[in-house]
Amino acid sequence: DGETIYLNSTVKRKPFAPVNPEKPLITYFGNIGMGRNHALNDIAYALGKINPVYKLEVYSGSKDPQEYNVFKDNPNLYFGGTIPYEQVQEKMQNSDVTVIVEGFLPKDIDLSRYSLSTKAADALASGATILTYGSQETGIVEYMQSTKAAYVCTARNELEGVIREMFATPEKQKEYYDQQIVMTHEHHNVEKSCEMFMTI
Repeated sequence: DGETIYLNSTVKRKPFAPVNPEKPLITYFGNIGMGRNHALNDIAYALGKINPVYKLEVYSGSKDPQEYNVFKDNPNLYFGGTIPYEQVQEKMQNSDVTVIVEGFLPKDIDLSRYSLSTKAADALASGATILTYGSQETGIVEYMQSTKAAYVCTARNELEGVIREMFATPEKQKEYYDQQIVMTHEHHNVEKSCEMFMTI
C-alpha cells in the first residue's frame, strides 16, 4: 500500500488573519489531473452559490486541454496557468484560503495514494486557512483530517455547507492556525522528511 510522503516546506508563515468575507483570495496550486480539476470546479461552483463575486484561482502547469477545459464555463474559477514557485509562495502568503483537492473516482484515488506532496507542507506552513476536499480514501485528505488543522469535506453534497462554515467561524480558523504551527513542527521538519525517505 502506497504511503504519501510529505516534504518539507520553505513557505514563510504569515500572521493570523480571519478570512476576508468581502473579497477573499482563495487559491490552488499544483496538478489538476487525477480528477482534481472536477473537485476544483465543485469548489468554485459552491463559492458562486454563496457569493457570486467569490472566485477560486487555480495555478497549474498542465498542458492538457482535457484537464483545464472543464473550467471554461465556470464563472467562479480563474485559471492562471503556470507561475514560478517564488510566486506560488508569495500568492500563498497573501491567500485567505488555500485549497487541497483530490479526485473521487477509484482510478484517481489509486494514483493519488502514491503521491509525493509538498502541498500539505506548504499549506500548513503558510498560515492561510486550509480547505481540503476529496475522497476520504486518498492519503492527503485522510492526513489533513488527522491534523485537525483544516476544514475538510469528503462529499460534494456537503461542500457548500463546509465552505459556509469556514467563512462563519473565525475562532475556528484561529484554532486551525495554531494547530498548523504544531503540525509544521511535528511533521514537516527536515529530519522527519529525511527519516521518511529512509523508510521507503
